[in-house]
Amino acid sequence: MSIRGMLPYMMLFASISAAAATMVDSPEVGVPWLYKGLITWAFFWAFLDAYTIGANDVANSFANAVSARTLTYRSAVLIACVFEFVGVVGLGSTVTDSVRKKMIQVTWFVNDPYILCLGMNCVNLGGGTWVLVATLLSMPVSTTHSVIGAILGIGIASFGPSGVQWDWNGFGGVVASWFISPALTGVLAAIFYLATKFLVLKHPDEVAARRGIALLPLYFFFAFGTVSGFFFVAGIPALKKTSYNITVPVSFGVGIFFGLFCIIFVQPWVRRWVLDGEDLPWYTLLYHFTIPKGAMGYTEDAPEGDKKGSVEDGHMMADAAAMQQQPMMVYNNTFAPGMQQGMPAMPYVMSQNGMPMQVSGSAFGFGSVIQKEEVREEDPAYIKWGKRLVPGFFMDVGALREEDAAMHAKAFQAYSRTENMFKMLQLTTCCFFSMAHGANDMANAIAPFATVWMVYSTGKVDNKAEVPIWLLVYGGLALDIGLITLGFYIMDALGNRLTLQSPSRGFCIEISAMFTVMTFSRLGVPVSTTHCISGATAAVGLCNGDPGAVNWKLIGVICFGWLLTCPCAGILTGLLFWAVASAPSPTPGNGFFSGHYHG
Repeated sequence: MSIRGMLPYMMLFASISAAAATMVDSPEVGVPWLYKGLITWAFFWAFLDAYTIGANDVANSFANAVSARTLTYRSAVLIACVFEFVGVVGLGSTVTDSVRKKMIQVTWFVNDPYILCLGMNCVNLGGGTWVLVATLLSMPVSTTHSVIGAILGIGIASFGPSGVQWDWNGFGGVVASWFISPALTGVLAAIFYLATKFLVLKHPDEVAARRGIALLPLYFFFAFGTVSGFFFVAGIPALKKTSYNITVPVSFGVGIFFGLFCIIFVQPWVRRWVLDGEDLPWYTLLYHFTIPKGAMGYTEDAPEGDKKGSVEDGHMMADAAAMQQQPMMVYNNTFAPGMQQGMPAMPYVMSQNGMPMQVSGSAFGFGSVIQKEEVREEDPAYIKWGKRLVPGFFMDVGALREEDAAMHAKAFQAYSRTENMFKMLQLTTCCFFSMAHGANDMANAIAPFATVWMVYSTGKVDNKAEVPIWLLVYGGLALDIGLITLGFYIMDALGNRLTLQSPSRGFCIEISAMFTVMTFSRLGVPVSTTHCISGATAAVGLCNGDPGAVNWKLIGVICFGWLLTCPCAGILTGLLFWAVASAPSPTPGNGFFSGHYHG
């Protein structure tokens, strides 16, 4: 290129350099309470961002539990709302980075604080819009990376590529986590599940149950020890800098305590519930020693010998239809028991009477495609409004689908009562994972708005922004509303759509995801729980021994969504910020927005 051709680029470089060298304070520096329209819209955009986090990200914590039938969709949503809100308000940080994850050079905005205020408004709007679109498309994406992409868009629109930290401590570490975190989580989940499968699940029914009960204290140790470490490292912002000399012994101590708790209370209760078939409610866990054997009746599938001496039928569950479960898939057989060998291989399930039943039509699950319940004229008014506002409450979210029958038929399935032992562990990890998510990841929506409020109330830019308690409550409510109204999209997209779910699989997936998030958080790399859970789900599916037990097409769609998130959120936010920040501004004194003309 000739000198003449390079001249425009040299002039552009010189002008940028001169501007950087002669930056001066805006007259608005240190002047609070300006641009009331900006702060008004900031409330709406922060609500949108928190709302979409609830609709997309929170659903990840409970999707596997719903698909495994550990919880119903309604129970999962209500429990998640409570634990997320407690995490946000009770454990959430009251001080946050003024620019979330330090992706851009915040000090470059000190001369124009209200420009940063405008940029953080656009972050909430751009990031929230992208996640909302992804949610409506049933595409689980990372809300963390959506906010990161939005902030990158602000940095590039403001100062070009130099306005972004591209090294490992910035965007480079984020890109690496796209590939490392799902792979690491998958390896851990495979190790956990294969150990469980060969030590417990693959044995005959009663042997598997006894082995599972014997190993319960070890599972409790790992589960609660990991939960404790997770809260120290990634869950509670105030404890993140706690020394290893404290966190490691405390985590081991918590694990040992709950291991002993399991030996004293849980093992005897599970033994009566699983082996003896007693119909003991969960709340009898702490005082079941005082309940005579058989006093509360037996479940329908209890051993016949154990039913002697049971109470009258009034203590048994009266509604048999309420106890009906989805058919149990059979592990990778080419022909069903009782069928002649040589017949064409067909996926089949075990019916309630134990006989094989071909998977076809409505016999598989409860319908082929999840559909919104139609509003009928005869419905009461509250039902009509419920179907409109919270449609997921009236759907069978996570149900088995006919189009997934062949995939599920290739999956290993264990003795159902042995699987039931893992429900308690899966529910525990779900709840604590949800609480930690509320305490930590809610800052994706709150941090930008906290920055807006910091600038609006002080007129200055600081590296840390105070978060008022009312702002945490506001974000927690928005998150819960998003989960209640739109959470069914992601809960149904994950779980059984990726591979056949069960309580043991779900427990291994969630415990490995917590461990991975804990590790990356300690390294200071923002990692996505969505990436971790999806990677673990695919790995557990491969542990069936057949690649066909995993929905690779859906895995590809999810990965495509990961790759799109940062660029889409960044482009959308950057263009929006550039359009607004470079737009004409009315001259003071000419009467604009004052209510009358000064001509």
